[in-house]
This record gives sequence, structure tokens and C-alpha cells, in this order.
Amino acid sequence: MSMLNQSLAEEEEGEFISPFASTSSAVHTSSLSYPTSSADDVNTSTNNNSSSSSSNNNSSATTTTATNNNILQSSTDEQPPAQQQPKPKKKVQKPAAEGTTTTTTTTTSSADPAASPPAIKRPEWVPDNSSTKCEMCSSEFTLFNRRHHCRRCGHLFCGECCSLNVSLPPEFGYTTRVKVCSKCFATTLNDRAREESTITINIGGVSKETKAVSGLNKVLLWKMGAHEDGDFDRSVVDVFETPSTAIPVSRVQDLMLEAGDLDVQGCTGFRVRIYNPSMEPGQRKTNFPILMWFHTGGFCTKSIETPSVDGLCRLLSNQAGCVIISVDYRLAPENQFPAAALDCYAATCWAVKKSSSFDGDPTRIAVAGDSVGGNLAAAVTLMARDKQAPKLCGQVLIYPILDLKRNEGNYYSRVIHKEGYLMPMSYFHWFSAKYCHNDDIDNIYASPIRAASSSKIGLADLPPAHVITAGHDPFCDEGELYVKKLKTAGVQVNHTRYTNSPHGFFAMGLDESNEAVMEVSIALKYMFQRRRSN
Repeated sequence: MSMLNQSLAEEEEGEFISPFASTSSAVHTSSLSYPTSSADDVNTSTNNNSSSSSSNNNSSATTTTATNNNILQSSTDEQPPAQQQPKPKKKVQKPAAEGTTTTTTTTTSSADPAASPPAIKRPEWVPDNSSTKCEMCSSEFTLFNRRHHCRRCGHLFCGECCSLNVSLPPEFGYTTRVKVCSKCFATTLNDRAREESTITINIGGVSKETKAVSGLNKVLLWKMGAHEDGDFDRSVVDVFETPSTAIPVSRVQDLMLEAGDLDVQGCTGFRVRIYNPSMEPGQRKTNFPILMWFHTGGFCTKSIETPSVDGLCRLLSNQAGCVIISVDYRLAPENQFPAAALDCYAATCWAVKKSSSFDGDPTRIAVAGDSVGGNLAAAVTLMARDKQAPKLCGQVLIYPILDLKRNEGNYYSRVIHKEGYLMPMSYFHWFSAKYCHNDDIDNIYASPIRAASSSKIGLADLPPAHVITAGHDPFCDEGELYVKKLKTAGVQVNHTRYTNSPHGFFAMGLDESNEAVMEVSIALKYMFQRRRSN
């Protein structure tokens, strides 16, 4: 397959290289591509200074790559020259079930190819093998509640306090995803959020749970009638999702917004669910930043009451410390484009105007969504810029579907993942046709990726973006192309690619799901530091 067929052939945007293209002759001109042996400068990153990272964000793009190999002990030995595929001289330990990571940095600057990368040093702490109690909760270590050393700070913790793994920054010398305490888990992701970069995470292959859920999901979509000549019944989704124990938050409100409450023409009214985060004992009441959440569901299914949507909003509200407004936008095929996009924009405008009624701060408001919710979040961001209100402080796009055209040839990931997990392309064709007519499909509020070439302003003047893509997702390439176009337009962007994850993994409760949710929470906290007057 030629490079032209692997990318959108838009000369003014430059060449986009799909991360899935494996042709050895390809010249990687984009920071979104995997580093190869032909790269001019491949060095191991040892600089974690946040001020120097942010000052060089616009001049050099960073790519952190995580691969699935055995655990490799860090070494201070000299590395091979950059022209050859590096083979680190490291001691091999037993493989870890969680997978491993190898961290490299690719820059566009030229350097001496014979220069050796600087040595990596381990953090200096001595394991405490005598203590029998967790340093966080003081509980005794047992056979079922085992002891762990935090591989970042060295403190002892038990499995009850933290069972999460994370990819450490490269200066810690570890090349595997390891267990850390809950404090260092957040700190590590906080360090990653400081750099404007593309981070690639591989946790060791698609899980058995994902494969099982994928098969069940395809049966569900068929029974729902999401196919040609099918009798559509969205209630099948509600039967499939079973309620779980609700995560406690301080307050939940369900409101019906009537047409008279909204300032956007064409909106007939819809519901919103408002979540206020839990507060620590003695915490002073304050106005919280606001996150507008637009749920997934192919424009045709799910609602604010769907258990997975409700649970995710509760979790994000507590972790990000913000008010979340989940929007029950009108669904297709009864309401086609631009109904959903207008509802989401109208809800965002309403939230700014009525923020005092739910302890919200109108100067700190962001939008977010997964899958088609990411499409709606991108559309609302464009609407807010074009209409000059409201002023947003950020956008979070989680494996977004940004091009509603049925043009598989333009995106390599749509070709190789045509029968992908959870969202095969045949069902995408059905959902997109129900939501958007062919006459509207190039509208930038339906296909936000078209905004880059639709006018002189393109994607300029948009708020900072945090984009998550999934390697086993047919829509991975368009998400990564959008990242490239945002950067070209001068927009601050952070991007993480979960290489072995499928479309929809964010709300699946997997190991990488936990890391992604925490990553988004930390990204939001950074966005909320940027106040915008409304």
C-alpha cells in the first residue's frame, strides 16, 4: 500500500505517516511515527525538568515508546550508535505479567550520530525487608495482602492501598511497568503531563477480557439492529449493561433544560446530570471547575443513566476535583446532525450562565468525550471559537471519531482494523449514516478534522488539547492526524497512544483504563489552571 493511501493526501498539511505503516523505506517526517533505525538522532531522555520541557514544546516533538519485552535491567554501558538498531546490554530477569516499557526520544534536530546517550541512574533507596506493616494504612502484610516496594519512592505499601502499575519516566532506570504507591502513581502521570509529547504505552497485548467482550459486543450490535434492514432497538444496550455499586460523590442533580432555558436556536430541550465531587472532611466549600462530558454510543445509543456513563462521570469528578455535567443529547436516527452537536454546545453555554447554581466556576470550563463523544467535544470547541463564546480552557478527546466519511482508503488503521475489536467498520458505516446525511458529512461540526483546510483560520485559536488514541482502533489514524494538524496550527497538544488497547477501553475497567482515567484527571487539573473570563 502506497504512502498516499495511508494518509489524507492534503498537500498543504504535509505528509502523515500512520503508526501502523511498516514499510522500511518510509521516511518518518512526523513526530507521530514510531522511531526507526533510520532516524537521525535517537537518544535516551534523561531530562525531566518541567520548565525546559515546556520551553521547547513547539520546537521539538517528543515520542515515548513502550514495547512488550522481558524486564531489562538498566545499565550504564555505552549504547550502540544511533544508525544501528540499539540492543542494550542488560541483565534479563523473569518476565512480568504487566508488560514492559522501553523509553526513547526522537527529535528533529541533528546531532553527532556517534555520540553515546547519557547513562541512566537508578533512584537511590534501599529496600526495607524487615517491616511487616504497610506504611500507608498500617495494616499487616499477609499472604493475600502482600507487601510491595514503590519503585519510585521506595516506601512499602500493600495491595489494598494500590494495585496499579505505571510506566515510570526514563530517568528512573526501569524499563518495565511496575507497581508504585498511589501518591507516586499520580506524580508519575503528572510528570508525563508536563511535556507536550506523544507517549506510546504497550501493556503486553490485548487481554482475554477484551476479546471476550468484543465478541459479545458484536452480538449485541446485531441484536440491536445496527445493520442493513435491521429493526433498530436501542433498549438492548440498557439490558446488556447492569448497574454496579455507585461511586459516592457529594451531590448528583438531574435537570431538564427546556427550550426557553437555552440560547441556541434549534434546541428543543434535553436532560443533564450534574456531579459535584466528594469533599474531604474539613475541606472548605468552593467553586469547582466544570467539565462538560459527552458520552459515547455511536450517536444512537446510551444516555446519562447508562451505568458505564454514570460510573465514569462519578470517578472523573472525584479524581479531577471538578463538577461534571453529563449531557443527554438528542439521539439519531430520530434526530440527525446537527441536533447532538447543538445540544452539547447549548449545554456548555447554559453551564457558564448558571454555574452558581451548582457551585461551578465559569472561568474554568472544559469539554471532553470518548468515541463519538470526542467528536462532539471537538465540534463544541470549534463552535465556541467561531461564536466567540464560551471561552474554554481545554478539550479532552478520547479515541475520537473525527471523520464521518466512509473512506477507509484514506486511513490505514481503518483498513487493518476493519474487523477490529468492539467497533468493526460495518457498524461505523451504519451509525454514521443514521446520524449524518452525505450532504452534511464535510461540515466541520460533523467531521472536525475537515476544519484544518476549510478556512484560513483552520484549527488555530483553539484551547489546549489532550488526545488519547488506541492502537487496536480503526479510528486511531484520524485521531493522530488531528493531533498533527492541531500542532501545525499552534495549539498546545498532549497525546497518548495505548498501542494494545481497543476502541472503547477507557470505560472497561482494565489496567490501562485505570491509567488512562488518572491521566485524563491530571490533564484536566493542568487545564483548569488556565482561567478564561466568560
